[in-house]
Amino acid sequence: MLEDKKQLQDDIDNFASLVETAKKLFLDKVPVFQRVTLIRHAGRDLGLILNEQAIFGILGKARRELEGTQDGYAPNEKIKIPKTKWLWEHLISEGNITEVVALPKVGKSSLIGAFLGAMSRGNSEYLGKQITAKGKHIHILGTDQPMADWAEILLPVGLMKLTAEDEVELVHPLKRLWTMERPITLTEETIQEMHDIAVKDPNSIFVLDAFASLISGLGLDENHVDAVEPVRMLCEALAPTGATIVLLHHASGTNSNERAVKASRGTKALPALCSNVVNLAFMVPDDKTDERVAVTTQGRSSKPVDMVIEQVDRAVWENRGSSADIKKELKLEKIEGGLNPRQSLVLTHVNEWCKHPWPTIAKVVSRELADEFGDNAEVKALANLNQLHSKGLIKKETFATMAVGNYSAFYPRSWDGCATMTPEKYDWLLKKIEHYKYLDARKKADEEHRQKKLELKNKGS
Repeated sequence: MLEDKKQLQDDIDNFASLVETAKKLFLDKVPVFQRVTLIRHAGRDLGLILNEQAIFGILGKARRELEGTQDGYAPNEKIKIPKTKWLWEHLISEGNITEVVALPKVGKSSLIGAFLGAMSRGNSEYLGKQITAKGKHIHILGTDQPMADWAEILLPVGLMKLTAEDEVELVHPLKRLWTMERPITLTEETIQEMHDIAVKDPNSIFVLDAFASLISGLGLDENHVDAVEPVRMLCEALAPTGATIVLLHHASGTNSNERAVKASRGTKALPALCSNVVNLAFMVPDDKTDERVAVTTQGRSSKPVDMVIEQVDRAVWENRGSSADIKKELKLEKIEGGLNPRQSLVLTHVNEWCKHPWPTIAKVVSRELADEFGDNAEVKALANLNQLHSKGLIKKETFATMAVGNYSAFYPRSWDGCATMTPEKYDWLLKKIEHYKYLDARKKADEEHRQKKLELKNKGS
């Protein structure tokens, strides 16, 4: 029993010694892929057989202890502030690691594939976000999907081509692709291999799809902070080459619609490692027919992104605007569903009439819908227009005229404003008003003439 306790204490002391060894390797800036071997050898000298899980744990503990004891900046020290360069504006930063988070089947791989295709074609923007990268080589560690799924993504975007009915090949600038059939794991040897590739291919892009599959087999728990160590080691190994890393990761089922950083599944050390986190989540999760995806971001130096996109075909996306605008529109649609029949009729008239594109006014509405309003039609029409405006369903702008004073013009909420309105178009409205006045006067005169004829006829009889 005493011997067992002594052995346990010896093992604890030996692990503590290995943590100190790892700290020295960090401080001496020993290359990342040499550290694992040196720690393994140091463990062997102490009578310990270390697997990669244990080594990653030792490195992680050493790193965390060092991070808490680093010296700060001195008052007279010159400090360089690196500027963030964006490959894809406020979404993917150059030379850093970006995490893309979503539940399965939302479109992580498809969206990144579409961006890579647009970049490779030399597009200056995609989905309204500027692309600054040109001609970067691409390496995809895509063990989360089989070749058939990758082909569905990469063929439409031009990073693969068909060579036969059931045969494809990679297209420049896609240099390497690992799949579920030909998997890869972030071991020491793999990190060394990626480093060698990056040295030959500086400033290239590495897509990691996905985190869980790339650490599979290492004995690491993605809920534990040590699980991040292989990714951290890869980042450190590739950093001198100017490589950009895009890491795809599954969202937590309960947090998928939360802020980008919180949406990430497992340990929060992973989003903390990344310069930028991009979250994809269905806009209306409960509606299985609504394929719109909300894109939000959080990052150290990025402007938060809020846009809604929709995949209209495999790896083909369209921008649908901001989630704030769409939520507002959904709210207005609900209000619209509660309108009374007359309000609905006036709203339809505004939306249809203004396709010219001219706004409408109460005088026009009262004439076009005369059967609906009856007596005092213009007053009733104006009341309904103002009600729709107060509900946010239509827009309103007042304009002044020399002939009839101020008038309220109404137009669809889909318009940004009456910026397209010109004096000529306002004149057209005024002419329309005068035309209605003429018709009213003509109708009145005709009625008076009819009455006089009737009176004369009565007197003659």
